[in-house]
Amino acid sequence: MTDKTLIWDFNGTIIDDLDLCLGIENLMLKERNMKYPYTVEQYRDLFCFPVVNYYERIGYTFKNETYDQISKEFAARYSAGFASCHLMDGFLDKIQEAKQKGYKNIILSVSEKRMLIKQCTELGILDYFDEILGTDTIHAVSKLAVARQWMKTSGNKAQDCICIGDTTHDAETADALGCDCILIACGHMSKERLMAVNGHVVDSIAEIII
Repeated sequence: MTDKTLIWDFNGTIIDDLDLCLGIENLMLKERNMKYPYTVEQYRDLFCFPVVNYYERIGYTFKNETYDQISKEFAARYSAGFASCHLMDGFLDKIQEAKQKGYKNIILSVSEKRMLIKQCTELGILDYFDEILGTDTIHAVSKLAVARQWMKTSGNKAQDCICIGDTTHDAETADALGCDCILIACGHMSKERLMAVNGHVVDSIAEIII
């Protein structure tokens, strides 16, 4: 048994939704007569948090429509296509191993909390988690405030927590909390970008040692 907690990111870590996200982005760009398509490699080099900055990188100016409108359109299309996504390879084996070893498991995501609970229920993984920590917005800004509040009220110690994610924002969150961080290079950011920040980078969840 252990007192440790695994803090899991969701999109690109637990759920393999890269193809869905990129498909929606390219379709939205095409419909607006903007530059498209972006390849997976280009997407992984451009994607960032807050997501509004990513949209600016791919050409949105927000002169004719707001970021809120774009976010709502993306969220609606993502929800409609979510059934096409699947769990990241190796996730079920790893979280079952974690549960057997006594780890607590939580999800920490910039996604809206009610949507996270719904998606986890649909995927049949809700019962693996002790807590679901999400935001109260669809705008994908930052998980830092949520993480700090959880750490403050949960009684967990930073040295007993390990963040698992797929972006530099997960590394930034781990740094802010004082936690160790493991980054998987098969999600929404390139391995080169992940190697440039503080965290242990692996190619797949199966390579994570707990």
